[in-house]
Amino acid sequence: MRGFSAFCAAALIVVSGSYCASASAGITTSNIPLTGKNYRVVGSGEASVDWWALDIGILGLPLEEPPVDKAIKQLLDAHGGDALINMRYSTDRYVYLFMTRYRFTLRADVVKVN
Repeated sequence: MRGFSAFCAAALIVVSGSYCASASAGITTSNIPLTGKNYRVVGSGEASVDWWALDIGILGLPLEEPPVDKAIKQLLDAHGGDALINMRYSTDRYVYLFMTRYRFTLRADVVKVN
C-alpha cells in the first residue's frame, strides 16, 4: 500500500507541475509609422523567440529580458526590409514546477521604404 501511495504522489506532482498556463494574440498595422511614405512588400515571414522566468506563487522573476526586438530584427534581416506591416503576434507560456517558458511568435509582411 505504501508503494501505491508513493506512486500516486509522484504522479500527482508530475501532472500538476507541467501544463500550459495561458496564451494570447494580437494584430497591429506596423512597427513604425508609414503614413505618407511609399513602400513595397519584399516578403513575409515568421519569427519565434522564447525566454524563461522563475515563478514562485505570485512573484515572477524573468531570467532574461524578453527578446521581442530580436523577433522583429530576424524578420527585417531575413528580407532586407525597413519595416513590418500587417503584424500578427501570439504568446504562450508553459509552466514546469517553478520555471515558466514564454514564447513569442510574430508573423508579418516585410516592406522596403522607397
